[in-house]
Amino acid sequence: MGKSIFFKAFIGLGFGMLMSCDNTTADPINQNKNNSSNPGNSGGTAITGPRILEKIVVNNVVQEEYVTNAGFLEKGSFKDESTPNTYFTGNVTYTNNKISRVKFVGTANGALTYDFNITYDSNGKISGTTATNLMGSMVVGTNDYVYTYDSSGKISKILEKRKVPGTSSYTGFVENAISYSGDNISKVVWTMGMMDSNGAPDMTSGTSVTYNYQNYDSKINPYNTLPKTFFIMWSLIHPANFYTLSSNNVGAFNFVFPSPAPSVTAPKTYLYDSQNYPVSDQSQALKYVYKAL
Repeated sequence: MGKSIFFKAFIGLGFGMLMSCDNTTADPINQNKNNSSNPGNSGGTAITGPRILEKIVVNNVVQEEYVTNAGFLEKGSFKDESTPNTYFTGNVTYTNNKISRVKFVGTANGALTYDFNITYDSNGKISGTTATNLMGSMVVGTNDYVYTYDSSGKISKILEKRKVPGTSSYTGFVENAISYSGDNISKVVWTMGMMDSNGAPDMTSGTSVTYNYQNYDSKINPYNTLPKTFFIMWSLIHPANFYTLSSNNVGAFNFVFPSPAPSVTAPKTYLYDSQNYPVSDQSQALKYVYKAL
């Protein structure tokens, strides 16, 4: 029962936050060096040089906001659609100019805090992550993340191994299996289940959701102007957001939930500037606001 309730709440919150809003390995940012002369908007002012995503606004309400200083992301905030006037904010810490910690804190009553600590290998790829989940000051979970890369160097799987506070053995897991079409993420299969007697994921115990990302354009994904590592951590909380790691802009989502819940398909549209950055959706209700660098 506990697992079922958690699963339904997790999926509902993640999908709600995704649909309210509408990388690639460089930290702190990828400045899209092949598009360095970027006209655009920043409070209505044209941008003539490199840019970074600052806000996403829907009907004049800020849905996402990114605070940067000298090109370094300091924090990113996301509107929490589960509770009015609440946000999740990820505060970023750097070590040697690479993100070493992201701590997400929610303002809604009962919101969990997710505190990620990140390590890298000698090639600059994420080699591991540990996370502490808190409700208030009480630790409610500790997780270790294992990353698998394909032959081209892309992340193909992230395995989250979960511990109950006060224990040393893993009791549950979450696996994100990632598929690509070129440099765009086409599918993520999210599976949650229990560990077997040998401490390995028991896939037969798992419950899965499939996130399909379809109809990509050939334009620049505005999230590419921000650190990839930050959005990996955000996607570990809400896997519907893995599309933020793609090079181009997704044209449609299709999410397949466990029966009897129906699958969900939703389109996304864009208007672009002359440098191939999205500036709004076709209705112009959703706007991408950039900051000059």
